[in-house]
Amino acid sequence: MMQDEYSLPSMYSNTPAGITRKSPGEDSEDSLEDPNDLLADSSSPLRGTYRDHHNGDNQLAWLMLWTALSMLLMTVIPVLADIPDINPWFNGNTLWRLFDPVITLPLNLFVITRADVMVTGGRSRNCGFLSEQSIGWLLWAIGAGIYVQGHGMHTAAALFKHPIEDFNLAHPELVTQYPILHEMYLNMEDLWEHKIAHYMYAFGGMWMSWAQIYVFRNQVHGPLPKFPKIVWALGSFIYGLLLAGVAIEFPAGLIVGLVYTTVIGSICVATILLNKRSLPHGGLLTMGRRMVPQYYLGSCVVGLIIIIGWLGKYGFKNRKESGVAT
Repeated sequence: MMQDEYSLPSMYSNTPAGITRKSPGEDSEDSLEDPNDLLADSSSPLRGTYRDHHNGDNQLAWLMLWTALSMLLMTVIPVLADIPDINPWFNGNTLWRLFDPVITLPLNLFVITRADVMVTGGRSRNCGFLSEQSIGWLLWAIGAGIYVQGHGMHTAAALFKHPIEDFNLAHPELVTQYPILHEMYLNMEDLWEHKIAHYMYAFGGMWMSWAQIYVFRNQVHGPLPKFPKIVWALGSFIYGLLLAGVAIEFPAGLIVGLVYTTVIGSICVATILLNKRSLPHGGLLTMGRRMVPQYYLGSCVVGLIIIIGWLGKYGFKNRKESGVAT
């Protein structure tokens, strides 16, 4: 074989799929076909790939919006509204919360399935014998398990405390005679519902978001069209409202929220800046080129601003301690 006739096999070529190099003998100012012409060609593989990525980014933006909105509504409505009870043993607000993981958990699952590594598998041995995909599923499953267990514990404590509360109110003389009746109520409300269960399912929800940051840490999106940018930014804002709302509602939540939004926001910034993916500043100053880390960074900024505003007015008192809640 003559030296000038040798060509590398296609697997070693850096030429993108769908773009063909012209032979050395062809008269051309550029050895590559114009990519814009290829995108304009409806039969071009590049056009199909571009369309798939564009649709995938749009779907991810909507998924993240609906996930944040559903988590906010399922959390806030039973706190601010008084849903009628079915009977003395079945509180109406608790019934609302019963449907929470049935709605919010699948939406969180759909978000993580949009990551490229969850489709391709990523690096085969990313941590020991575990692939990048396996680590992603493992992290998400742990978070989902904690989320559901905490939610179930919260629902059970809320269901059982109300009959005891009604009994204590109806028989104050027995509560005076048997103080353990009041202790039982406080144990369910303060310890199991407000402290253990609240923080368990909040921690599980946060863990699932960390799994999403992990699997999307290397993924570049967009550029997003204008409307998907608005959808994506709105989702980030709503999730920030959720972070702030949880911090204001939970016992000692303002301290936890202050630390959480600062630390996770800093981790998102580091994830982008230390892994630039050939983007200026890693895409930090763009609108959605690094959709998931930027989404959670934006929500941490929103949450932190609201928490600081609350601290300025009420200090470290939560909603009930400050007198805002009746």
